[in-house]
Amino acid sequence: MTEYELEDIFHESGHYHLYEQLKYKLWIAYQWLEADRNILSEFLNIYDFDHNEELYCKEFLFHYKIFKNIKKKNAFY
Repeated sequence: MTEYELEDIFHESGHYHLYEQLKYKLWIAYQWLEADRNILSEFLNIYDFDHNEELYCKEFLFHYKIFKNIKKKNAFY
């Protein structure tokens, strides 16, 4: 997945503010695969992120990885 595709997913889900806050760290800290596109999109649509609370990249990735593993282990993807 390209950096622009990652940005589009955040924008489509209404969490562009989150992308702006974490974009460089997210891009560097995690190897985004094409298969992650649907999982990330669903993750962003299901989880609620408080605009007033600071969210760290590691914390975001921790929750994302848990969500991804649950989806895969339960054969939803």
